[in-house]
Amino acid sequence: MMASSSLAWTPQVAERQSQPELGTSVEAAFRDALIESLDGLPLCDRNLICFHYLHGLGADQLAEMFFTHRAAVVRRLGRIRERLLRETRRGLAARLAPERSPALDRVLDVARSRLDVAIARVLRA
Repeated sequence: MMASSSLAWTPQVAERQSQPELGTSVEAAFRDALIESLDGLPLCDRNLICFHYLHGLGADQLAEMFFTHRAAVVRRLGRIRERLLRETRRGLAARLAPERSPALDRVLDVARSRLDVAIARVLRA
């Protein structure tokens, strides 16, 4: 994959393209807020996220590993994603000045659609 196309999904790049002057600070704020959100997860949720995003384990494998049903794993991953999105939004809002709220909304719209990729990228860094 080419470097320019591999970054097209990121909230950072989307924000830079729409308002270049906000790009770097929004990118850093988003990354910091996501890291803070991941750090705030309970250990069992962090483990589940790491096995899923870093090691590529699917719901069936995770269900077997955690001695639960596949549907329970899928629901739990969904709840964790929603919590990460909510906490990342809160952290991002605290980091950005109030006049940048339109930037916050745009970044979060992109992040919501690509949260899985953003989580994996932050965990690998």
